Amino acid sequence: MEQQEVTDKLRRGELMLMEYMWRKKSILSKKEIIEAMKQRYNWRKSTTEILLKRLVKMKTLKKKVVSFQSNYEVLVTKKEYLNARKEERDTSKYDNFFIKIFTTIHKRNNTIEEKLKKFIKNMQNIVKR
Repeated sequence: MEQQEVTDKLRRGELMLMEYMWRKKSILSKKEIIEAMKQRYNWRKSTTEILLKRLVKMKTLKKKVVSFQSNYEVLVTKKEYLNARKEERDTSKYDNFFIKIFTTIHKRNNTIEEKLKKFIKNMQNIVKR
């Protein structure tokens, strides 16, 4: 699985569901997943269905329909997910550093520019007098 597809952050509920899927390490039916989430977290059927739909959309799970029964297969291993998250944190840490530096430089340039404009305006006023 490519790292780019994995980098979407999983929300708390999605992560809880994925933890269960990773532990099972097999293709699970929708019914099994709904029952497990109901027992573990007291979730309603609709909650689990919404989370499953989101995970399929993020390409973390794959949905297979066999004779009117939905089965879900894990596409992203836990190791791949954690590596992608770590990689994302490392790059974002440096991105923030550069953003801070450039905004500081930009602010300084703006204040210098404003001071120059005021100085020029004052000089023009003096010359006019």
